[in-house]
Amino acid sequence: MDMPIVTAKKMIENKKFSWLDSVYSGSMPEEIEDNVDKTIVLVTEWLNEPTRYANQSFKGWTIGVQVQTFFKLKEQPISLIDAEIAIAKLFKDNGWQIDDSKTNIKDPDTNQWSQSFLFSKNINLKEGI
Repeated sequence: MDMPIVTAKKMIENKKFSWLDSVYSGSMPEEIEDNVDKTIVLVTEWLNEPTRYANQSFKGWTIGVQVQTFFKLKEQPISLIDAEIAIAKLFKDNGWQIDDSKTNIKDPDTNQWSQSFLFSKNINLKEGI
């Protein structure tokens, strides 16, 4: 099984959103951090724990990712809210729960808008793992 951030990154990349330029997991490359010419998604882990305890063991695992979208300064081919809804629907349609949606934040130095979601998903473990 892939790590949660790898699973989420692949899911976003496979959707091929026309308005999204790049997806990174874990951290952003240093040369990209101040880039305001691209819309970038960063996927990081926020939850990774055993769950559903029974018979002195756990039967499931809960994974969670934070998905941060950094919108380019140039005019977007999609409204920010439509992009946010598209991300939320993608995760919901793939069995993830939306745990939190942070408000849009405008960076005071770059004027770039960003938004963040927290998603989680329960996984049933197979016997013998």
